[in-house]
Amino acid sequence: MAWGAAVGDNSLNRNVQIAVKVTNSGLQTARSVKVQLPLISADSQYQQTIEETFNHKVEKIVEGEAGSRIAHIIIDSIAPGQSETIKVNYALQIKPNGGLKASAASELQQFLKPGKKIESNHPAIVAKAKQLTAFTKCELAKVNKIGSFINSHMSYKLDSPHKNKGAISALQNGEGVCEDYAALFVALARASGLPARQVNGFADPKLTGASWSSRSQEVSLQGFRHSWAEVYLKDYGWIAVDPTFDIYPQEGKDNLVELSPSHIAQNYADQPVKVSYSGKNLSVGWGNLLINK
Repeated sequence: MAWGAAVGDNSLNRNVQIAVKVTNSGLQTARSVKVQLPLISADSQYQQTIEETFNHKVEKIVEGEAGSRIAHIIIDSIAPGQSETIKVNYALQIKPNGGLKASAASELQQFLKPGKKIESNHPAIVAKAKQLTAFTKCELAKVNKIGSFINSHMSYKLDSPHKNKGAISALQNGEGVCEDYAALFVALARASGLPARQVNGFADPKLTGASWSSRSQEVSLQGFRHSWAEVYLKDYGWIAVDPTFDIYPQEGKDNLVELSPSHIAQNYADQPVKVSYSGKNLSVGWGNLLINK
């Protein structure tokens, strides 16, 4: 499906909460518990962060590639059998994502290289990319040829033993979940000379955002975890595509692909919560809520 028109209310505001619960199941007090918490990306064409608040003191925020951010938080102590919950609240304004320009040409080079689960230099990936795009000059046409292949080649299977294994697994086995669809697209795009990157966040499968708005005041986003992709086109900038839902750009549209009402971007690198501490027997659980006010 090529999606060119905006969907839903582009002035939509959403309130999202990230919560990390650290529990001490040991017999001694855990002290100086250090939590590294991935935040919502500061550089996103899907939403603008109006406000970001923390219920714990932040030691520092470290910025990574493509606007990814990690908050370093220290919990002074957690008594035996007790828990401490870190909450980060966001007020987001959803905006139309018509393309985001790179700040410099050098920024694009990292998105042409192979990476973890993005095996764009694998001979099979290189061969498939050449087969699909070698005789096509138009960048937009290359994107759609890659998309058409993925749509016909891949089957979405939550119970697949090959899920979350990355691009080469998706190419060889033809099945997986959203992460595999996105990884295969990114790898084929990079092998075709197009800078591309994977996006991690949340998506409404109805592609409207209605699944979130029509529910209770607090909606768990855990079941809405999703991965999609962006590709950089010289004439447009970073353009969103969603291989799982077969959403790719069409030529001649003002907004080449509009995902913002149904997608909330978190970051461009799937970053787990990291915890270091003095003592043993700590466990960590975390969740994401959309709060309808």
